[in-house]
Amino acid sequence: MKYFFDPQWKGVFLKQGLADFEALWGLDLVSLDTPNIGRSRDGWSSVCAINLELDNGVCKELIIKRQQNHNSRTLLHPFTGIPTFEKEMISILRYDRQDIPVMKPVYFARRKKNGVQAILITEFLDGFVSLDNLVKRWKQAEWPRNTKNNLIKVIAKCISRMHAKGLMHNSMYPKHIFIKRNGDDFLIRLIDLEKSKQGLLALNRGCRDLESLHRRAKGWSAADRIRFLYAYFDTDSLDGRAKNLCKRIIKKTRTK
Repeated sequence: MKYFFDPQWKGVFLKQGLADFEALWGLDLVSLDTPNIGRSRDGWSSVCAINLELDNGVCKELIIKRQQNHNSRTLLHPFTGIPTFEKEMISILRYDRQDIPVMKPVYFARRKKNGVQAILITEFLDGFVSLDNLVKRWKQAEWPRNTKNNLIKVIAKCISRMHAKGLMHNSMYPKHIFIKRNGDDFLIRLIDLEKSKQGLLALNRGCRDLESLHRRAKGWSAADRIRFLYAYFDTDSLDGRAKNLCKRIIKKTRTK
């Protein structure tokens, strides 16, 4: 993929003189975190925020990612690789087609200049917080058991559906799961999909997602983890495979 522009956003960018690669590349923005350094000597990537005014006067925040010579190898490009943001964009569209909730893409483009440069823009997840931060809130506020159980169920169902579609996140950490609370209900979005895999490899290794999540899910009790697996397998009684996976996950969380 070399180009994508959401038609609902294109007019907004045009009015503000930001509808071409050079204008977006030249924006002077403050990075939200420390820029990543790529494998090549001049490889880097950064993540920034940008506010654009809509026709109704409301400002909308977007996330803009820019990178240069920051590639990731693929089966089709085992030596040179492709921009990691291109891999992420491909995964965003793939997940969206499979009805797996992810961030909404706005713009993607790449060009050959000083190597390979790429830009990916997505809508800011307004009102969402990362799962690791949300768990801190549930402990501080002492959420009712039903509310906490609903959250665990939403996460488990989302990951189960993702795996059933032959997709593996491959970086399933609480910081990559964003949640928006509405009373006792929750919306979920998965982010950082550049390492995602699909097909038989994903199905065979989907348990890695579960291990990664539970190993880093601080503040979850053993009962929370078992409840997660009940929802993941959509059952009231775990079979042999599910029990073995449960034991494996709990063992790994205790030894890390």
